[in-house]
This record gives sequence, C-alpha cells and structure tokens, in this order.
Amino acid sequence: MTLFFGGRAQIIEEHATVKIKSPSKSYPLPKVIRLINNFKQLNYVKFTRENVFYRDNFTCAYCGQKFVKSELTMDHIVPKSRGGATDWLNIISSCAPCNNKKADRTPIEAAMPMLFKAYEPSAISMMIKKFSKKSQQAGFSHWFFEVG
Repeated sequence: MTLFFGGRAQIIEEHATVKIKSPSKSYPLPKVIRLINNFKQLNYVKFTRENVFYRDNFTCAYCGQKFVKSELTMDHIVPKSRGGATDWLNIISSCAPCNNKKADRTPIEAAMPMLFKAYEPSAISMMIKKFSKKSQQAGFSHWFFEVG
C-alpha cells in the first residue's frame, strides 16, 4: 500500500471481499500491482537451502523423485571432508536415503550418477521458479509468462 500511495505502483486487480481498514477509511486489498518506477535489478541469487531446492525443482539429484522441503537435504558433491565447498556448484538436492547411501564419497565412488548438474541460477530464473509455483497455488498463474 505504501508503494501505491507514494505513486510508485498501480493496482491492477483487487480482492473482491478483503479490505484494509484504517481508523477513518477502508481500501480494497490489492491482488496484483504493477510497479511504475524502475528498481535496481538483483543480479545474484543468495545461496540458501530453500533456493537450492527451488533451483533443483525439489527433486533428488540421485533418484529423481520430487519431495517437499522438509524431506530434502543439501548434499556436497565433493564431500566437505575432502575440501568440497558449500556453494552453488558443489551442492545438490538429495533425499535423506540417497544422501545416507552416498555418505562421505563422491557420486562416482558411490556409483550414484547425478541426474542433473549443479549450477548457479540467474536471479530472473529463480524469481520465475519461486513466484510461478506460489502463484499457481494462489490463483495468479494467468499474470505470469515464460521468459525465453
């Protein structure tokens, strides 16, 4: 609402029944807003557990099954005990059984080939992954488009 009242955003669609109330006025709750001013674009993605899972589509890199966040772990491709870094290129999503089976070995040593590679995601690809998943759950998917 601050962006709207400050003239930096335009309300595109409102919730039909939900209102924001102040002591003297009532306003419809915005459902979709459009930013009017350009803002500094993020050019990196913060390395977090959740962002690794979004990057990997909540899929185990070893068995290929999809999981919810609480059932996934972050696995070091090159084990930490062997100098493996905790970064985008050495961390992959893994379910607990696969992570335990791989143990303190590389995927080659464990005879567990990875189904996809680790990579550092771009800010725009991560934003699309995160918001498209959440928008589908909230009914906003018609406001999103695929970026080629």
